[in-house]
Amino acid sequence: MRMSLSDELKRHYEAVLRDLQSESAQVQSQIAPLQARLKELHYSVRTLAKKLNPDVPIRTILPVIRPTATNQKYVRLSVRWAILDLLSDTRGRSSSEIAEELKAAGIQTKAANFVNNVSAVLTTTMKEEVQQLPDNKWELTETGRDAIDHIRTTPKFRNSIPWSA
Repeated sequence: MRMSLSDELKRHYEAVLRDLQSESAQVQSQIAPLQARLKELHYSVRTLAKKLNPDVPIRTILPVIRPTATNQKYVRLSVRWAILDLLSDTRGRSSSEIAEELKAAGIQTKAANFVNNVSAVLTTTMKEEVQQLPDNKWELTETGRDAIDHIRTTPKFRNSIPWSA
């Protein structure tokens, strides 16, 4: 039999949850301008390098810069592949949890509401690979587990994840 939380304990948990959500929003607001500046710098470097050496492919002029911080795991992946990888740990997540974790792990977006984008991908592009649970959380189907197992074997995936083998 499941015991319910006392009202007082529930209020404490809710206060802690609000505090953690607030801190998460503050950290995200600090990271976003730095990510935008880094993107500007990369664009400037590429533009100048191409101007100096127009006949040389950019890849040979510039070193490939791969993120090494674990919080940038998905910076070079598509939203679909990142969702498959994220949900492969078998813990169901809501659309908002997925969106928050993807952004924290490096997914770049210009969307005003990234949760809506994630919801659209889940319900259209990935309709065979995910299923929505009664608590509105998402988990992989057998098709989704097979897909991520295959995707992880591809050079494109392995080259996108700096610490994968």
